[in-house]
Amino acid sequence: MRGTIHVDLARCIACKACEIACAIEHSTAKTLVGALSERPRPLSRVKVTPLGDGLAAPFQCRHCEDAPCMGACPEQAFGRGGEPQPSAAALMEPVLLGWEACQAQKKCLRACPFAAIRMTPDSRKAYKCDLCLNRLEAGVEPACTEACPTGALTFVAGAAPFTGRADRRFLVVHEGTEARYAIDPEACTACGRCRRSCPQQCIEGETKVAHRIDPERCIRCGACFLACRFGAVRVTAPASVLTAASTSTSQGGE
Repeated sequence: MRGTIHVDLARCIACKACEIACAIEHSTAKTLVGALSERPRPLSRVKVTPLGDGLAAPFQCRHCEDAPCMGACPEQAFGRGGEPQPSAAALMEPVLLGWEACQAQKKCLRACPFAAIRMTPDSRKAYKCDLCLNRLEAGVEPACTEACPTGALTFVAGAAPFTGRADRRFLVVHEGTEARYAIDPEACTACGRCRRSCPQQCIEGETKVAHRIDPERCIRCGACFLACRFGAVRVTAPASVLTAASTSTSQGGE
């Protein structure tokens, strides 16, 4: 079974059930109690990030069509479908990171525009979402989507996640929510991190001048939001989405 993960922004209540389920799935025990006793502790490949205005979204690997991490790794630790340079048919396969091949050079971290690759606490290995490949092979959806209590995360079987750059936004925010990213000129330091991270090159700005996002070219992937260290990139959404998110949060707390 193959497919892609969609995120409905309005349904996320930041409960982090997806993070817990992911960590358990990548543990040896495969149970919460067992995972808590393991050393080192199993790590979650998905991270729930507050967006402001009561919104939150889970961020994880996009399994990009062009996968910049694959080209950046000098050890060729990344692959898809068992091939360092995948064929067209292999593009349906998740981008995987070979644990043994990783030499912790961290070039993949700098290449990934979505901050989806992280280092283990001892900094000896990189790790990322593997789309729960073992579960997919068994015909079971990923752990994070199965655990989500509100339907904010859903696995769409048969949907190709590698058809183009614009599709990356679906792994952050479902199309119907129409969330937008904008840069606060008062908070922007013009450091250029957002511009360098943007896969669409739709962020404009010069040295010492506040940057701006071209809304016509923005694909709402969230790379700029994740890259900004100063909170200058803000997320906006229609009133209907904010209302739905508020409702989901109140229901989740009952």
